[in-house]
Amino acid sequence: MILQVPANEKFYDLLFEISNEIRHRILQLLNNQALRITDIAKEMSLNNPETRRHVSRLQDLGLIQRDAGGYYHLTPYGEASMLLIQEFEFLSAYHEYFRTHTILNIPEGFAKRIGELNASVPLTNPMDFFRYSENLIKESKEYAWLLVEQFPLNSLSTIARAIEGGVSIRVVEPRDRVLNLDLSAMTSEENQALSETRHTPLMEERMVKDINLYLLLSESRCVLAFPTPDGQFDFKGFTASDESSLEWCRNLFNHYWDNADLRTVSAVTKIKRGNVSKKAKSGERILVVGTESPEIDAQAVQDAVDNYQMVVLKGVFNFGTSFVRVSRSVVIKGEGRVNDVPSTIIYKKGWSFPFHEFSGIFELHGDGIDVSIENLCFTDFNCTSVMSNTEVGTGTRNSVKFLNNRVTIRSGYGHGQTFAAFGDFLWGVLIEAVGAGGVLVEGNYIDLAHRGDFGGGIWRGALSRGGLEEDPEYRPDLFNHEYFVGYGIVVNSCSGKVKILNNVVRNASGKGIATSDHLKPIDVVIRGNLVESDVYGSYPMSSPESAAGISVHTGLEGPKKPGFSVNIEENTIKLERLNHSGIVVLGPSNEESGKLSGVIRHNDIQLGDGYEGIHVRKCDDFQVTNNRISGKAYYGIRLSGRKKSGELDLSAVNNHVEDNDMDSLAIKKSDKYSNNHADGRMFAYSSDGSATANLWFNSYTKCNSVSLRRGESIIDEGENNSIKYV
Repeated sequence: MILQVPANEKFYDLLFEISNEIRHRILQLLNNQALRITDIAKEMSLNNPETRRHVSRLQDLGLIQRDAGGYYHLTPYGEASMLLIQEFEFLSAYHEYFRTHTILNIPEGFAKRIGELNASVPLTNPMDFFRYSENLIKESKEYAWLLVEQFPLNSLSTIARAIEGGVSIRVVEPRDRVLNLDLSAMTSEENQALSETRHTPLMEERMVKDINLYLLLSESRCVLAFPTPDGQFDFKGFTASDESSLEWCRNLFNHYWDNADLRTVSAVTKIKRGNVSKKAKSGERILVVGTESPEIDAQAVQDAVDNYQMVVLKGVFNFGTSFVRVSRSVVIKGEGRVNDVPSTIIYKKGWSFPFHEFSGIFELHGDGIDVSIENLCFTDFNCTSVMSNTEVGTGTRNSVKFLNNRVTIRSGYGHGQTFAAFGDFLWGVLIEAVGAGGVLVEGNYIDLAHRGDFGGGIWRGALSRGGLEEDPEYRPDLFNHEYFVGYGIVVNSCSGKVKILNNVVRNASGKGIATSDHLKPIDVVIRGNLVESDVYGSYPMSSPESAAGISVHTGLEGPKKPGFSVNIEENTIKLERLNHSGIVVLGPSNEESGKLSGVIRHNDIQLGDGYEGIHVRKCDDFQVTNNRISGKAYYGIRLSGRKKSGELDLSAVNNHVEDNDMDSLAIKKSDKYSNNHADGRMFAYSSDGSATANLWFNSYTKCNSVSLRRGESIIDEGENNSIKYV
């Protein structure tokens, strides 16, 4: 119970005197050192009589006193008043922030000491907040403590490197959002490293019921953010390195830590695994019939793939919240098709949302295994239908085939692995880290906003915000789950042959087909696919650009990735909504990685109200020929690069653009949206703000050749590019 002390005249007198700017500044001066009247007048740029008048008022109230030497000091009452008033100073200094963020959910004693953060610096941009947070962990020497509303997946590798350097890590998470990744079964370097750290005393994790503050703390810096009144975090807050702020943060973290429970890892699934029979002979086959009982179906399929070379599935299977781990060579296939749709149906049910772990229906983990998944109908799941993450680089051959399957989600909403501000990611099929045996993804139908061919359901794939979504400046609020980020087919970090052939991918709000981060030797072919969408793009990973039909990338930030060659041929891409791009190929993200090269030809790209047809960025020696681009877009074909980084020239060099049909492409005129983003990267500059054209070669292109049809326009800002009209 809090006793309400009745206000009195002295209370109002105190507020009145301190509310005067001059008298408040005098108190601040005397809080640092004792001064005479003449010294105060000089510091305040006042005359002596005026200074004496203000000093007398403070003296009459008992806030200051004069000693025998003529010096004025704060009284104990004045010192206490200045100590307590700093809370209001901090709140008022950042009143705009605290209009939309609350401190009332943290322990009351800490809220009353909020003024100890007076020396902190505001972080008004979420990207600055994430940058400071990442650097805090990188630069920590002794410890890094994290009080977070979910485990920072994007900082896994940074945390692992910190622990390798002897840094002690403490993490406090909400109990109902604790991340329970099966890290030991994953092969990415950062997940493997973090898995190892969980067996060292340097990594400690605890859980509390609620997190009312986002706080990262090291021995030398803190980064913190307060929630909005509805309990959400928008990652705007403060950073500080002064001892007062650090002490406040240390005390608050320890309050949560001391009242937290030890972290307990709940099992991702209850099914039994691992009794793999080595006696299964080639050709040995078993038939498993679905019961639509999650207590039976997943375990029955798990036992089958653990012990047989070919597993045939029949009927309808409900895996509940479980998945089946495939750790040996096996063929898994459905029995029969009706109207060219697989008769065998597998779905999951019962997971909570938002979902903070990664989970598929089939998860492939194993070194040197060959797995084929064929003729199955995946109708509902939380993250992906099939995820392959097998060991690579060991010299063994392994392969993955995903053939003639049907993958449908009635709506992408309420699905996906949540990555905070980056959104909820949903993959139709995700294949990673496959060795020299290669990858074949062929003949599949994938729809991430399907109208429902199993169990009915309302189709809610298209974002609807009363017309607001038609504004090109509008971005879905991915942090608050307003939309999902859907990827149809993703193949990453492989060697050998990667073939993505003759698939239908519909309503992927992020990327229809995406492939990146491959290792040599690698041969990538994307041919004969239909990628179409009438849902809005989700601007994945906070990109300023919306979804793309086909995306190829050397590699994301991280270890060195070699460049590779890719053939993108005879695909049809139909994207109805605004800001979509057709084909985007992206070179290296850092100076250690290599460039892409290859062929983009005989593709049919239809954009309803798009951004660009084909974009080749930081790549060399591409043949962009015989493509048809129609509809509406700001640019038909774009070549771009960026300035040299270290020893690597990141220009776009020696690309050849010829015989592309843009007769049915209407080039959108410059408008408010393009003018607002005329930065030389997203839109070309012009005297009026921005410029659009059939082709745009930016200032970091050189020695490229282009053949234009009469009437087509080009913006050539590059060096020694050859332009010919035919």
